[in-house]
Amino acid sequence: MAGSLAVMLPIVRAEAGTLTYPAYGAQALDVPTSLSLGRDTPVGTTLWQLMKNLGISVSDVTCTVQKDVTVTGTLVPGYSNMYQSGVEGIGVRFYVTSDYKSQLVTVPVSQSYAVPVNNTVEQDVRADFIVTGPVKSGTTLNLPSMQIKFSGSCFPTVTYTQTLTGNTTVTGNTCSVTTPSLNFQLPRAYSKDLASAGATTGDTVVPLDLNCPAGVKVGITITDAVNPANRSSSLSLAPGSSAAGVGMQILNGTTAVSFGPDSAAGGTVNQWIAGTSAGGAMRVPLTARYVRSSGTLVLGSVNGKATFTMSYQ
Repeated sequence: MAGSLAVMLPIVRAEAGTLTYPAYGAQALDVPTSLSLGRDTPVGTTLWQLMKNLGISVSDVTCTVQKDVTVTGTLVPGYSNMYQSGVEGIGVRFYVTSDYKSQLVTVPVSQSYAVPVNNTVEQDVRADFIVTGPVKSGTTLNLPSMQIKFSGSCFPTVTYTQTLTGNTTVTGNTCSVTTPSLNFQLPRAYSKDLASAGATTGDTVVPLDLNCPAGVKVGITITDAVNPANRSSSLSLAPGSSAAGVGMQILNGTTAVSFGPDSAAGGTVNQWIAGTSAGGAMRVPLTARYVRSSGTLVLGSVNGKATFTMSYQ
């Protein structure tokens, strides 16, 4: 079932001027019946919008107009103007035209203003569906509604309600990791191959294998397990290493990956996109190698440890 934004509008005439609400009846604005998106779609992403120009006109009103706009619904924790949609990770935010001007303001809002003589007011309403956190599968039940009240001493009080009807079934897509642990056995390295800072050797490829629904954008963040604050592209040596003046790199293709925090949130520092799944098996080849760092090169054993965090967007 498609959803709609329904508005019922009366026509009101005041003794001192005219406040006209065109009788549109119920206006249907389609929303998708189903939506599939990555669990970790970045917070703040607008999934879709419902918008309607109400065409409210005001002329020769001699008194101050009071407009109060409220919402019946449950706030998303941490927000003052975002309301729960029934699907975890997706909220609804309402907008209305600011007084009689063209710009939109977020709801709830209360405004008191004078209307210039012979002015025509174009009132817009809008509802945005926005990502507020990790998206879980569900249906947009118990959607919020918005109430708009106009009052003034020279015209009768008018109140109408904007409702969001119909439901969208949301699928928060995730992938399964079929190789949750990767072990790189680098070959023996020789000092002649690491003669100067930045020199590399010993490239070894190990694939990271996934199984994903079609259309999921896969992000990866690799974290230095020995030094989680490391944001360079050189992995710290793990305890037990006896070598010095050398580190390790992990490559995505031919690019050395910089390390980031252990977070699946979209846009995490040094997160990189491995690609968009075509559906089914997906392989991400990773390469590890030695890299010469600064300082004196001391021969010995080299060990490193990193973790990877997947983000499905």
